[in-house]
Amino acid sequence: MVKLPERVIVSEVCPRDGWQNHPVFIPTEIKIKYIKRMIDYGARNIEAASFVSPKAVPQMRDAAEVYEGIRDYAAEHGTEIMALTLNGKGVENARACGVEKVCFVLSASEEHNLRNSRRTIKASLEDFKNLASAAGDIKMMLAMPCVFGSPFGDDIPVERVIKLIREALSVGVTEIGLADTAGIANPYHTREVLQALKGEIDFKNVSIHLHDTRGMGLANAFAALEEGITKFDASLGALGGCPFVPGAKGNVGTEDLLNMFQSMGIETGYDLDAVVETAGEMGQEIDVGISSSMTSLCRH
Repeated sequence: MVKLPERVIVSEVCPRDGWQNHPVFIPTEIKIKYIKRMIDYGARNIEAASFVSPKAVPQMRDAAEVYEGIRDYAAEHGTEIMALTLNGKGVENARACGVEKVCFVLSASEEHNLRNSRRTIKASLEDFKNLASAAGDIKMMLAMPCVFGSPFGDDIPVERVIKLIREALSVGVTEIGLADTAGIANPYHTREVLQALKGEIDFKNVSIHLHDTRGMGLANAFAALEEGITKFDASLGALGGCPFVPGAKGNVGTEDLLNMFQSMGIETGYDLDAVVETAGEMGQEIDVGISSSMTSLCRH
């Protein structure tokens, strides 16, 4: 039997991935309030916003104000705040606000990368390498959507993923995020991909970002756990979905992932009851459906 870790790191991505598709603009003060609640319930890694075109993602147009509103509170509690970017302009905007860590997105799918950033993989890779080499005082990680499959039908050879990881390592980036953006992975394929990557990077520096489009998010998380992954993204209330992926549904719910880990005796540092309570309150306040199993269970 595989020996499981005693502790995992769960990063809260609801403020960025969970809210970005919400059709009604969420007031900045409400965003700040719930991010502080996330810090209170134990989140020590939060993806708080994205510095992207406000025309493409209107919900993120207040990224600078949100960061300003949570920066000191996060620092007081030892919570690392990260922002997502797609290009050099986004990195510079994040730096100007004092953001210390950015997540640069470079898809493993050519079609998805074109839709997401209007760049080819090759062009985005060169942007990333140039930015990472000159990052200076800002930490950068590479996030790769569609590692486990593309919703557009284009093939995702694992050799391409390996090449992108090697390119990132060559410019000093050590943190890599692997995403099942469309939620089309299964546990067998998750294991298959991770096993192919084991010789390329220390899994202590790898996080996994799963969506639950086909109901296999937790199963894929467990498969990743058994393969040695100890860093996971999750979204409060199971909110989220890429705006450039047709039919995309939410991320694995923070409360569901925490429940799985904690029921197996794995430490997370979160107060699960507070997470569930916050999810319910957030759903009512911003008028969004909460689809996580734990929050639904507690409503009945």
